[in-house]
Amino acid sequence: MKKAFTIGLATALTVLSAATPAMARSAGDGFDGSGWSRPVCQTVAGDGSVTYAWNDGKKIASTSEVLGPIVYTTGLAALDRPNQLLAMSNRQLLASKDAGCTWNVAGEVKGSSIELVAAPGCRAYAWDRDGNLALATPEGVTPLTGPGGDLIGIGVDRGDGDRLRTSDLQGQLRESRDGGRTWQPVGVPAWSPSNTRMSYTAVFDPHDLDHVVLGASDISASDTGARVTFDGGRTWAAAAGLAEDGDRVNVFSAAISPAAGNVVWAMGLNLAELDAGAPSGGRHIYRSDDGGRNFTPAVDQDAAVTIPNGPLLAPHPKDADVLYFDFGTGWAGIGTDIYKYESRKDRVTINHNAYDRVTSIAFNPAHPSVMYLGVSEES
Repeated sequence: MKKAFTIGLATALTVLSAATPAMARSAGDGFDGSGWSRPVCQTVAGDGSVTYAWNDGKKIASTSEVLGPIVYTTGLAALDRPNQLLAMSNRQLLASKDAGCTWNVAGEVKGSSIELVAAPGCRAYAWDRDGNLALATPEGVTPLTGPGGDLIGIGVDRGDGDRLRTSDLQGQLRESRDGGRTWQPVGVPAWSPSNTRMSYTAVFDPHDLDHVVLGASDISASDTGARVTFDGGRTWAAAAGLAEDGDRVNVFSAAISPAAGNVVWAMGLNLAELDAGAPSGGRHIYRSDDGGRNFTPAVDQDAAVTIPNGPLLAPHPKDADVLYFDFGTGWAGIGTDIYKYESRKDRVTINHNAYDRVTSIAFNPAHPSVMYLGVSEES
């Protein structure tokens, strides 16, 4: 795939690409940014695990403390109450009530690599892949009863914060209508128990929990590494377009645009290209314009862009044609690249920072040019 690059202030040639217009969503669900302000601090007060950036990550605010090892900030969420955010730094829940300028410890959550999903009512749900679940608010943590088994994703109804859905390794959906206290199965598994595979991710459309995209290992040329449902798991369809000529593709991460549910992003590894020594190493960011039924490659790994297995995918909250993703490592002090891909221009912009990794991204709801970064220190 040919694309233009902007690295720092250097601008490459622009190559325009046709894109299917995204179906915009209306605001007003409590997450539209009403009452939010930009952070006004020059230095973020806290333990250094969360900061904010502007100009697509070109400029990053300093922190009052230097982050020490070993820390992974794997959860970060902007809430529906103005200027309030939550973050997970290892097991500590951090809260900010001033648009990300000051962060304080609000509690501790059981689990590891804990992620956050924002919910109506100034709250979020904290979860990990071992099935641990908790209600997180700026005031503290309340443990909840998980649905059981290993989890690969959780979704929350933007209109009802007590309605949750999860997916397990087989793609069996479960629903709670009482804020995660009781659970019932919904639909049928995406894959049968005999069709053993490694499942990596389940992403839910926050405006339509019946719309779910799964990513997994591809174990058969007759199937793909992704499946999608639009009816809450009653029926599942294999995604098309991830590879040609029956090549197998493992889909490690995915994201549904909050701005337009027909736009889905996914990272996949084409095993045939990997084995053949293709310049991309078989690693691609894919885009779907029909909710995950069909995908086309959008960004290929090359000398300028490194795509690891399962990168963080952060769709722009207002513009469905923009995706942020990143690559970082603590090895040899390499630092982190934040990539911005614009599908209308088929252009990747790269901004570098010195953090070992950026492991979570959230956007200021009213001013999405402000990105909150959950960062990590590995050594």
